[in-house]
Amino acid sequence: MNVDKESFASLMGLKEQLKVKQEEEARIAAEKEQKRKEAEAKAHEFENAMKELGVKKKIGREDKVFHAMPKPAPIPRQRYADEKAVLEDSLSDNISIDHLLDSDERLSYRAPSMAPDVPKKLHQGAWSVKGTWDLHGYTSEEARLLLVEFLNEERKAGHRAVRIIHGQGFGSAGRKPVLKEKVPVWLAQRKEVLAFVQAPPYDGGAGAVYVLLAP
Repeated sequence: MNVDKESFASLMGLKEQLKVKQEEEARIAAEKEQKRKEAEAKAHEFENAMKELGVKKKIGREDKVFHAMPKPAPIPRQRYADEKAVLEDSLSDNISIDHLLDSDERLSYRAPSMAPDVPKKLHQGAWSVKGTWDLHGYTSEEARLLLVEFLNEERKAGHRAVRIIHGQGFGSAGRKPVLKEKVPVWLAQRKEVLAFVQAPPYDGGAGAVYVLLAP
């Protein structure tokens, strides 16, 4: 019997606790509702005051402020692309261009699409030489990369005819003309090279070439 009384008392206590909790929740909800109504009333009051002043409420995207995004720092993408192309460009030293060279007293070459007299005209100055690059003092690998970079820059500048000085090899080991033999081979592999010819005596002679670039 004592157990029943204790159980009953425990249930009554729990009921009282639940009642107190519900009353507290109801009070909090009432306060929230009161604050909502007060805020709504203030909003209506403000809106009416704006209407009296002739201010119209903006809706949709018009009430948003869009800030201009800061522009990213300029990235020299073209320069990076050119440098990447220079590094990736592979010009072989192990091909023969004898069948591509015109048979005359001087070194001369023309692409298949070019007229036979183009090298002669180039030698005679039909195109004004705008740029010159001297490969003296560079190793074969350095000269290869510098040659490609020079052609890219000159073509980008809009120059049609350029001069490349490769020397005659008098200062090379064994006095063997290394660059003199390799430069024509490299040039013949470049698609932008339409023709090249040994420079006139007054402009380098056998130690230099005039190169005609595609526009």
